[in-house]
Amino acid sequence: MRNYGRMANKSLQNRNISGQNSILFVFFIVSLFCSCSGETVIADVNNSKLLSFSVSVPSWKRGGSASKTESRATPITDPSLGTDKSFNLIADWNDGTGSYSTLIDNETVTCSNNLWKTVKDYYWPGAGSTVNFYAYYPASIPNGTIAHTVGSAPTLAYTVPDNAANQTDILAASSPDISGSTGTAISLTFSHIFAAVRFSVGTSGLPGGTITKITLNNIQYKGTYSFDGTWTPNTTDLKSFSQTVSASTNASTTITSGPTTFMMMPQTLNKDAGITATYSTGTSYTAKISGPWSAGNSYTYNLNKSETAVAGQYLFSDGTWGSYDPAKTVIGIVFSNTTSSTDRSHGWTHGYAMALQNAGSATANYKWYTSDSGNPTGTYITGVNNIMSDKDGYTHSGYLQTSGYAAGIAARGYTAKDKNGNTVAAPIGTSGWYLPSCGQWYDILASLGGMATASGKAYTYGTSYWLRWYNGDISGDTHNYSSLCASNLNVYLNGLRSNGYSVDLFSNSNEYYWSSSECSSSSAYCVDFYSSGNVHLGDYSKTGSFRVRPVLAF
Repeated sequence: MRNYGRMANKSLQNRNISGQNSILFVFFIVSLFCSCSGETVIADVNNSKLLSFSVSVPSWKRGGSASKTESRATPITDPSLGTDKSFNLIADWNDGTGSYSTLIDNETVTCSNNLWKTVKDYYWPGAGSTVNFYAYYPASIPNGTIAHTVGSAPTLAYTVPDNAANQTDILAASSPDISGSTGTAISLTFSHIFAAVRFSVGTSGLPGGTITKITLNNIQYKGTYSFDGTWTPNTTDLKSFSQTVSASTNASTTITSGPTTFMMMPQTLNKDAGITATYSTGTSYTAKISGPWSAGNSYTYNLNKSETAVAGQYLFSDGTWGSYDPAKTVIGIVFSNTTSSTDRSHGWTHGYAMALQNAGSATANYKWYTSDSGNPTGTYITGVNNIMSDKDGYTHSGYLQTSGYAAGIAARGYTAKDKNGNTVAAPIGTSGWYLPSCGQWYDILASLGGMATASGKAYTYGTSYWLRWYNGDISGDTHNYSSLCASNLNVYLNGLRSNGYSVDLFSNSNEYYWSSSECSSSSAYCVDFYSSGNVHLGDYSKTGSFRVRPVLAF
């Protein structure tokens, strides 16, 4: 007996998808499952030879190593119908007049003594006739029903199981119109009738934590497959499919693969289709997906941190950012998309966000320290350029946690709240709340308050310890910079207030806000909104009592 192997190969394709206003950039790589193959040998009835089959018999492969252990939905790769397996066969005979009868009706083909055959013996029907062959694996298909009308391709009515562990990789093959007098090997090339969907962490990683669940949302799951190779989906009924996982958020981490691969019906994804990664804390990240899933294709979704943040966007409690979204909880306002080298080393690469409220209460005041404190941060900031460039508020604040550093402790103790007043934890992978540095206050004033634009300069100053927007610095300038800056900042806050959030607005009535940056042993930097119309960012005595507006890095 001769063996003929056949394997169908297809080229790789690449596509890109991005999640809208989400930390999840989604890319998928499309690669093809290798088709399993076999050949059908039917003996000439005139020679009294039995109808039998020969099938190529490579090992099952999983994770690159051969294994005879079959786990439900481990995708079949390479030609791999082993001799310990079986498949079912349907064969219709056309007598040459157009009249069909079923020659083999859903009978199982197994291998014994290196010969693949049905339990019953069958023979070639002879010249002038043709035979249509249809095969499928596995022989028993859970959640599916095979129907066959003589003379037509069989169909499989299928419902995708809820549990990914029960989603079997189903193979089908057809060889129609084979001459009844062939008597030689007929190739049955098996194909995957589903799309395989996998997940991994992309090259830029995700916010820190442990992913415990991965979900496909709003997916078609009912349909009918015809053995002519086409699907007729039920496009109305949609559902979500989840599975429990345990995966880190480090770059290039595999989330699902092998036995945890989703086996999904081919379909064009609807507008509400999406994916969700859920963390052990309950925090979840969701992104939309689009495009077709084709039979025989494997789609790997690489989940990445999202696009660059923009000053003025909102930071949400799930760690994402973007325009206002009523389905999410806003905890801060982005004021910079550039972080310090120290913060980048911690993994906070996207930017900084300002809290919606002051620490303690709207009018609560705190001393930087109760007396001259030396140099706890180890750094004195002097010179206007250094004042603008000092972004290491988190580092400074780390030294301001012991007794006496009231402003730093108050900032660290701040908790955001949702619309109902419930406490909301800082997102996983962020720094948590802390006292902003002088450079971070500069970014708040310049990017959200509009001060650099309003003054026509990046800054104005009187001494090496001050930045200021002062109406006397430009001839004929009559701006009330304090009122202008407060109004600009409040645009973002008032927008949230109108949507039910509790916020603390800024005013130009001599409000002072601490930074974590030191100027000397007796003074630290502070922002003040003067009633006289000026905005200052300069040094003040550490024993002064001022307000605290926390920020965080993400």
